[in-house]
Amino acid sequence: MRDPKATAAAAVTLPEDVVLEILARVPDVADLFRCAVACKRWRVLVADRPFLRRHWPEDARHPSSLLGFFGQDWWREDVPAPLPDFVSAPRSVLGPGRPFLGSFVPGAAGLFDRAVPLASNRGLLLVRYVPRGGDPHMDGTEPTVDHLAVCNLLSGTCDLLPPLQCGRFSNYLDTSAYAVLTGADCCPRSGHPPCPPAKKALFKVLVIGISQSGTRYDLHTVSSGEQSWSAPTKCFSPIEHNMFGPIMQRDAVVRRGTVHWLLWDMVNFHALNVDAVTGRVSLHMLPAPRPQDLVRCMYDNPRLSVAADGTTLSSLCLFREDLTVEIWTWRHDDGDDDGERGHWRRDRVVELRRPKQKQINGPLCMCMGERSGTMLIRADCRCIYIADLESGVLEEVTDQFSGLAGWKTAFPMEIDWPAFFMHRLGGKPIV
Repeated sequence: MRDPKATAAAAVTLPEDVVLEILARVPDVADLFRCAVACKRWRVLVADRPFLRRHWPEDARHPSSLLGFFGQDWWREDVPAPLPDFVSAPRSVLGPGRPFLGSFVPGAAGLFDRAVPLASNRGLLLVRYVPRGGDPHMDGTEPTVDHLAVCNLLSGTCDLLPPLQCGRFSNYLDTSAYAVLTGADCCPRSGHPPCPPAKKALFKVLVIGISQSGTRYDLHTVSSGEQSWSAPTKCFSPIEHNMFGPIMQRDAVVRRGTVHWLLWDMVNFHALNVDAVTGRVSLHMLPAPRPQDLVRCMYDNPRLSVAADGTTLSSLCLFREDLTVEIWTWRHDDGDDDGERGHWRRDRVVELRRPKQKQINGPLCMCMGERSGTMLIRADCRCIYIADLESGVLEEVTDQFSGLAGWKTAFPMEIDWPAFFMHRLGGKPIV
């Protein structure tokens, strides 16, 4: 590409609508950002909300939002896990070999060399870090302290959270789970009094874990600017609901201010829903897979996600024999603004197209990319594929993703490009 500043100087006399059409046709994210910083005129045009929404329409999937994947959950429990691997996605703006946190949050690169990603949402990344001079291995037999931080990829800033005193089982057998919400997620919805601008939090973190007594799940919360975590409150009791299985999806799905985690009661899967504004808790049993299908290894474990419209909870399930993905959506009943009463509807089935002359055995879903509409799949114990759930195209990335070979699951990192451009170029934030 030509030097953006030279191009900008040559285009000074072009009408604004012509310049907008030219900028709208810049396909690469990095090139568009270079154009935006080339001159003040282009900066104003690119940072305009309608232009950004034209480039990245709402209610649509955007593959360019996928930056890459972190490895999560080491294969062998008796071997200390290595540092979390980050692998750039194919055609990612980061390119191969780029350090992730160093690219977006330069000041945090040294502090978080041993950081473990826990949850992400709309440009916010929640990580567990080891303080300088601290022991990276937590003793699961005694109460521990969790050191967490929220990195804002949009603004390039990082906030260290107050230390969180954890129960003795908080990080044992997948009994803890995390969520990070934006200020917009925490705004009261219709029917609730509005939040005063002065009290509007920039982010909010939710953590659930087994209580000190080991008899229930407790909820801990903290918002930006607060000096301590909330007192633990009862989230739900496994005994009351007869649910003693692990948390299957520890990084939460966030939808309209409600946090969703995936639970398993050893028979069926359930969505645990926590309203970040009211604290109300509910459970929805997922429609698929059926227990007998799991026993026959016909289906992989389901994954919670959010539909392209950003308002609908989805459940996706990989059918291992036919290599198809069933997509179910939660439809709340009329008059139920909180979405607690409703039903699951089977929306569509995506048939994944195998690469030519490629046999795929034992596929397992490692993770889902909501904004990009992708699914990371492991097969034959060592082969890795990326599935486009809009087109059904299955791309093998085994060689490029060798860094994820030792991980059971992965953690996708996506970014909202319109919000990123608005923050970095000084435009009015997109909510």
